[in-house]
Amino acid sequence: MMILKKIITLSLSILASNAFGQQESATIQLTAEKLHSRVREWPYPVNGITVPTNAPALLWPGTNGKEMVKPMESGSTVPEDPNIGNVRYKVMLARDKYFKKDLLSSSEQRWAVYPLHQALKPGKWYWKYGYALKGSNQWTWSAVYDFVVDAKYANEKVAPPIREVLKRNEGSHPLLWDMNRIGEDFYRNNLDNPEAKKFIVFAEKLMLAPLPTEKPQRIIDTTGKTPLEKKIIVERMYHGFGDAVGNPVRNLCIAYQLTKDKRFILDAKRRALNIANMNPDGLATGDDFTSGAVLEALGWFYDAGYDFLTPQEKEQFKNIITLRAKRVYNHLPNRFELHVSDNHVWQITLRNLAIATVAVINDVPEAKEWLTYMYEVWSARFPVLGTTDGGWHEGNGYFRVNFKSIIYLSQMFGDFSGVDYFKLPWMQNLPYYMLYTHPNGAATTAIGDMWENVPYIVKAEAWFADALTYRMNNPFLNDYVNGIKRDHPNYFHGTDDYLFFRLLNYKPNRNLPTSSPALLPKTRKFADVGVVAMHENLAQADKSLSSYLFSSPFGSSGHGHASQNAFTINFKGKVLFGGTGYYSNFSDKHNLLFYRTSKAYNTILADSLNQKIGEEGYGWIPRAISGQHIQYALGDASNAYGEIKSDFWLDRFKQIKVVPNKENGYGESGVTLYRRHMLQLDGGYIVLYDELEANKAVKWTTQFHCPYYTIEGENSANANQQNFTVKTDLGNVNASVFANTPLKMKVHNKFFEPAVNWNKVTDDVGQIKDFKDQWHAGITSEAKQKFRFLTIIQVKDGKTEVIKTISNGNGISHLQVGDWDIHAQLDGEKTASLQVFGKAAQSLFNYGNLPIIFQGKTHKTKITGSSVLLEMEGNKVNKQEVIDELPDVAKYDSK
Repeated sequence: MMILKKIITLSLSILASNAFGQQESATIQLTAEKLHSRVREWPYPVNGITVPTNAPALLWPGTNGKEMVKPMESGSTVPEDPNIGNVRYKVMLARDKYFKKDLLSSSEQRWAVYPLHQALKPGKWYWKYGYALKGSNQWTWSAVYDFVVDAKYANEKVAPPIREVLKRNEGSHPLLWDMNRIGEDFYRNNLDNPEAKKFIVFAEKLMLAPLPTEKPQRIIDTTGKTPLEKKIIVERMYHGFGDAVGNPVRNLCIAYQLTKDKRFILDAKRRALNIANMNPDGLATGDDFTSGAVLEALGWFYDAGYDFLTPQEKEQFKNIITLRAKRVYNHLPNRFELHVSDNHVWQITLRNLAIATVAVINDVPEAKEWLTYMYEVWSARFPVLGTTDGGWHEGNGYFRVNFKSIIYLSQMFGDFSGVDYFKLPWMQNLPYYMLYTHPNGAATTAIGDMWENVPYIVKAEAWFADALTYRMNNPFLNDYVNGIKRDHPNYFHGTDDYLFFRLLNYKPNRNLPTSSPALLPKTRKFADVGVVAMHENLAQADKSLSSYLFSSPFGSSGHGHASQNAFTINFKGKVLFGGTGYYSNFSDKHNLLFYRTSKAYNTILADSLNQKIGEEGYGWIPRAISGQHIQYALGDASNAYGEIKSDFWLDRFKQIKVVPNKENGYGESGVTLYRRHMLQLDGGYIVLYDELEANKAVKWTTQFHCPYYTIEGENSANANQQNFTVKTDLGNVNASVFANTPLKMKVHNKFFEPAVNWNKVTDDVGQIKDFKDQWHAGITSEAKQKFRFLTIIQVKDGKTEVIKTISNGNGISHLQVGDWDIHAQLDGEKTASLQVFGKAAQSLFNYGNLPIIFQGKTHKTKITGSSVLLEMEGNKVNKQEVIDELPDVAKYDSK
């Protein structure tokens, strides 16, 4: 029986048109259970959508022959379906639904993706996929799907078919990095490269190091730990062993290619033979990361040192490479390509396998299938946790774990295909994501696993950004890297993991023009991953105010958190408000009951209940405006609440014997609407306006968390207003929360679940992390079905301003703070409205049905319910009006 996606609907009172004047309503309500599924549950492309390419990748749900393939990820205790390898697929594509005109038919394959490697003619196309069990010619076919190719994409370059890639890899060793073609040029080009010379000195010393033995990298006491904790601790004790023994082999191979000095390759051989003899089932090299690193090192030497191996040694290397490679590959087809992101594979082991595969491509018969699979999945799925906007769903803490694979696999597959993957739209936007979400000299976005490990630009980020400059001509990126090199010269010692990439792409006297980020808009929306970054001064983020709003279409998938409509506020390069808790493990009690949950973030709880963990608990960013004096973002987390539905996450709770019930902060809260408007105003003000609704009366709690500073509550004479201050050496910070009914505030410094560093996790410089208490404030309403919060946060060098209440009438509060006038409708039963006016700034923001009077004139919106920004530019009024706009996944990848 064919598996089809549950119907995903967009409850729209709009026309799906880019013509602004044709759209009937400003607001889009998404009712899909999820926008990204943990494993693919529906085909793409379908329903006559116009695809944004001339050669789309065809994707569909995997099957084991009886039912849809379910989530089975690296590191999960959910057993792998033994039947996923018993299925073969075929695809048919044509210009007509009877599959007669311009028919394209695939050969049989084991995987559920089919990237097209030829440009399709403009117009409508029809496709279907079928599957059959091994040994059977009985094919079960899907329904017929259709899509449209726009003529404007006709001239886009298309990645070549796998047969051309395999042909390019014919020939003699060394095959990796095209060395059998460019090896002499590589040698000559780097003869006078100062970095190459420095590296060769390093390699000379490397040869003096003793051969490693299979011993832990660190010792951690397991006394009193549970069996699961002991398993995790043992893995941690050997974490990094594969790199420690593998990197010297790679580095000596590089030194040989730079110098042709046989001493280097012979010492690489001595070390490669040593690790080839290590126990593939042992603790030191038995898990996916350590074994993958060893596999990559063996591939490096087998390829670069092939001529220095005896026939017997060649067989030994082929055998151990094949054994370790099969342990990775045999668990990939009809599983890995279906997952939204199987983290360990995309982060590291796909790169390990690819390097080893190319090394033995002509010597191990199975290797051609391995490379075919990886090339097809790369062509169909990269980048997995972004689309085109340059962002990465999991935040910057774990983004860096993917950097090496992004760089080297883009280089490798580019070598094979002739496609410059550094020119993909996502790659071209990547520098802006880095610059906006982690400016040099300033803190990052405080969100996602391990964000607390990157309070400033760390080495991996510096090396990655620098590497990108070798393949991109972006003056803002060049300026970003120049600043990092100026501030962190000790990062660039010439022996890091990106050295070889720099050597491959080395050009003497590179011309790197720069442009200041002061020339960029103050605000940028990354809709595909659900981030809006707002900066007072992007060029001096270390001296000014920055704020971020998050609402991710991916939900809290992988290393992402249940932080929809959460915000971060950074000041003078430090995090004032952000996520709290600590990454001790992917899914221990502290992680699942606090760190990963909405309780740890500056967002809303409903009856003290979190948002859902999993892809089902998603949000999105409908709107953003970049102004001169007012910055604006709108997040929608209306679909983020309810019972956890993800089997993957329910299994994680089961592993630690915890039930995700209401006592532990999970359950159905009945939330039906949560739209958060966030404005950053000149002068050090943040304004939040929350529209909240549920299918029953609930107590709404708006939360504030300070990971590094102390919160102190203040008495309020008005029960409808609560105030607190943040004690910091950065300046003066306070917040006031307003509502139409009485509020209660609780300030404390305890986690919902205690943070214990039982796994002895370290920061980025290797120091064991101290899990200190952090400060939290929760401000809670009476039980209401519809509710509004208005929050004003002041972040000042000098004194904060007194917020004056000018009037309260018909639910509308008129407040004045500094130079800003704020009108907000706080009665949840009335139409939501927010208006902010700055007389000195000559700027006005409006949302809702309040009259818009600016510079003595009345202004009308084009569409009711839009968000409008009016600002004076010289003698002219600059008007920006925005309405809801869907992220790409909702535009293109839905049924």
